[in-house]
Order: sequence, then C-alpha cells, then structure tokens
Amino acid sequence: MSVSIILSIILLGAAFILFFFTEAKFSNGITKKVALSIYSLVAIGSLINICIQAFMI
Repeated sequence: MSVSIILSIILLGAAFILFFFTEAKFSNGITKKVALSIYSLVAIGSLINICIQAFMI
C-alpha cells in the first residue's frame, strides 16, 4: 500500500467527519453550503485517487 493511498484514506475520513459535523453544527447559510461543497469535493477527489492508485486505471 503506497503512502498516497494511506493519505487519501485519512483525508477521506476527515472529509466525512467534517461534513457531518458542519451539517449538524451550522444553520442553513452560505458558510454551510460552501463548507459542505468543499468537503464533498475533497471526498470525491480522495475516492478517485484511491481508485486510480489501487486499480491502476
């Protein structure tokens, strides 16, 4: 397992934790929408990186 995959897994976990924390903590507003969008993009990017590294696509 390469270092890139391990770091992507850690980043994916952090994005999920921050996503659900932000969703529960903040009321509906621009800050919440921007934060959730950023965390979603980070999680998707991490998943894509894991797939590329693990399956050599």
